[in-house]
Amino acid sequence: MNNNTNKVLSTIGFWLFAVFSSFAGDENRALSQFSQWTDISTPGLFSSAPGKSRQLKVDIVPLRQLLLTGQEDIVITLPLPDGLQADFRLTPSRVAAPGLLEKYPAIRTFSGYQLDKPANHGRFDISPRGFYGMFRYEGVTVYIDPQRTNGPGGDEVYASYSHKNRQLPVAGLMPRFSPKKEPGQTNEKLAFLNRENQLRQAQTRMRSYRLAISATGEYTQYHGGTKELALAAIVTLVNRLNVVYQRDLAISLELVADNDAIIYTDAASDPFANDSFDGGLNTAVINEAIGSDNYDIGHVVNTDGGGLAGYGVVCNDSRKGDGITGSPSPEGDAFYIDFVAHEIGHQFRADHTFNGLAGSCDDNREADAAYEPGSASTIMGYAGICTNQNLQSNSDAYFHTHSISQISAFIISGFGSNCGSDQVLANNDPVADAGADYSIPAQTPFILKGSASDEDSGDSLSYSWEQYDLGSASSNVNQMVDDGQRPLFRAWSPVSDSSRTFPRLTDILDGETTIGETYATTTRELNFRLVVRDDNGGVSTDSMTVNVIDTAEAFAVTEPGVSSQWSTSIQQVSWNPASTSQAPISCDAVNIDLSVDGGTSFFTTLLENTANDGSAEVVVPNLSSNQARVRISCVDNIFFAISAGDFSLEISDSVEELIIVGQQTLTMAEDGNITLSTAHFTYGGLSADSIRVLDGENYSVEGNKVLPDADYSGELSVAVIASRGNIDSETFSATISVTEVNDAPDGNDDSFTVNEDSSANALDVLANDTDSDSGDSLSLDSFVYSGSGSVSIVDNKLSYSPVADFTGTDSLTYTLSDSTGAQASANVTISVSAASGGGGGSSGGAAAWLLFLLALLNLRSLRAGAE
Repeated sequence: MNNNTNKVLSTIGFWLFAVFSSFAGDENRALSQFSQWTDISTPGLFSSAPGKSRQLKVDIVPLRQLLLTGQEDIVITLPLPDGLQADFRLTPSRVAAPGLLEKYPAIRTFSGYQLDKPANHGRFDISPRGFYGMFRYEGVTVYIDPQRTNGPGGDEVYASYSHKNRQLPVAGLMPRFSPKKEPGQTNEKLAFLNRENQLRQAQTRMRSYRLAISATGEYTQYHGGTKELALAAIVTLVNRLNVVYQRDLAISLELVADNDAIIYTDAASDPFANDSFDGGLNTAVINEAIGSDNYDIGHVVNTDGGGLAGYGVVCNDSRKGDGITGSPSPEGDAFYIDFVAHEIGHQFRADHTFNGLAGSCDDNREADAAYEPGSASTIMGYAGICTNQNLQSNSDAYFHTHSISQISAFIISGFGSNCGSDQVLANNDPVADAGADYSIPAQTPFILKGSASDEDSGDSLSYSWEQYDLGSASSNVNQMVDDGQRPLFRAWSPVSDSSRTFPRLTDILDGETTIGETYATTTRELNFRLVVRDDNGGVSTDSMTVNVIDTAEAFAVTEPGVSSQWSTSIQQVSWNPASTSQAPISCDAVNIDLSVDGGTSFFTTLLENTANDGSAEVVVPNLSSNQARVRISCVDNIFFAISAGDFSLEISDSVEELIIVGQQTLTMAEDGNITLSTAHFTYGGLSADSIRVLDGENYSVEGNKVLPDADYSGELSVAVIASRGNIDSETFSATISVTEVNDAPDGNDDSFTVNEDSSANALDVLANDTDSDSGDSLSLDSFVYSGSGSVSIVDNKLSYSPVADFTGTDSLTYTLSDSTGAQASANVTISVSAASGGGGGSSGGAAAWLLFLLALLNLRSLRAGAE
């Protein structure tokens, strides 16, 4: 069967599948409609493939036909660099005006996401140049690109590779320049940045700008010589630019309908010189070809111009096309991101962010924006062209927080707000929380932990911690050290983890630092921003400060060392506190943790919340490792230290146990308390360094203080657990004798009423007095009386006689005691009422009233008889 027959059968099979799919339900639509990727058995055959890539062959015909059917929902299988594959759902996306692609129906763009993990998503396009894909997979950017080859296969040969293994151009051959600024543009910068916070909060929209990209004849010839092929390359470029600009800035770039009018095929007759001056010509070229009113920003691509752009020229009718990017290999992610995205960033008023002066950085540093060490690594940096200050070979595909602030200010309230159109986003910005400020010692690693919330539950948040300090420039790698001001820590690509270790954990373990990261050695502030992205145009930042204190020493583990061997379960850990227990750091306690994998993870806690005094005994569990490390971290701070180098750990199976075998005699008085300690108990095996007292019946606990219930006496059974390091004993039932104590009686106040001129009124003041000790009897001991009547004690009662002719209120105080002599006092109030006759106490007053009523009744009877 020949190749033509194969292709015919493949085409028939595709169309049968497409027809079937059009009638299938959503469940069937989730099945992959294309998966015919074949690994090539001879890696390295194709010269343009990245060195560490998965090389594949594919029959592009059915894939192209599938993607050009116009379906709104297509599922295809994508090959991953590690040999696996993933099914992605693709839907059409827009990077060009409808009128442009109507003229070129073989060019289409898509957005897509992984079926079983939507957080993995990206952009794709199909054209006569082949299939292109750029997507996030498990935190890594993956590319699928057709390859220019030295062997058979043509555009049917593909490479699947990760961001770090992408194909890179020779950066040194491409001249780079500072943006072309007009007088006054530098001075007005601060006015924008003062409003940056409110600007980001106000941005709940996607701003779309009409983009016109001119192409020189040389660029078009590089991509095949036709307008369609050059346009296809430009579409791939814009598709990938939009990944970054939409995610970081909520900016969407859309090619204008007549963009093909400024794609030139003949280098001899085009209006450009194929050099860095083409940008200055471009505005006039675009205006003449498509009209000044029909675009918002212009750019030109060539093969020899390097990078040069006007500063903040978007919407400026006289300069809005002033931007050029040229490379001998004008394709691939390095060209798209390092160069085109960078130069367009200048056109949106972003400055260079590198702080170095070596190589190409020298004359192009912008002091007010130099937030990144060395060459920088984000889009507005010069990664790869600053000689020994290069942090890496090429830029990462994201903007630094300062660049985001600059561009956001420009498009919302700057000149960039004068054109473009807005689309309201059905998306809420995340809310970043960088946490509290801290004070740490110099020369010491630390970890920043942030968090974020998002009202949109489906958003996949990514995090980047970025230092936000300006300082003096550094002219070579040896000057990239702490001088009290300059930035010390580079930016890293956003990740799903909201924490970051400074410097990188791998460098701490190796005892060195990578270029662009160095310890703070002076007393200074380190200012950081937590940047949170939701991948839908929402970006949020929050700031915090690390106050570094030069204590003259580093907080460091001194024991165990690299030659240490732990073979018993009890070990001593030592460290240099470096005055960190003193103000302003004030770290009173530390945690001690163990790693058995060389410091990658610390899952075993040896001791918690122990004093930060430089030494502690720990109990080591039964573990074996030749890659053991110890970490000591401040309990309520962010700094830590890890032992230098791996040591050996070989603990035998016969680990001693911690057992409470007895106790001292423990007694306490009723209504008292007792604080238990390790000294109150005896142990078998290991001794204890702490105890915990548990709640129980008839008592409560405050720390290790036992408090019996009120008036309780008898035997208490108290639950106690002893600890040593991370070893706990079984619960021990301690016995505490609570001895009964005599309680003083309670004297309660009394009130009585007696008659005027009565005598020897018996007042039983003890009748309402009490004693909680049931066996005690109460006695009337004494009284204090200062009135004019007479008072005495008769038969354990008070005998009271008012003075003659007295009416009113009298009072006294008495003292009572219980059987043990414990005393109490109470007050007595006596009301003396005017009346004839008398009696004692309250009953005397009632009798007087009765006689009075009888007299009234008798009088009424006499009057009735007289009538």
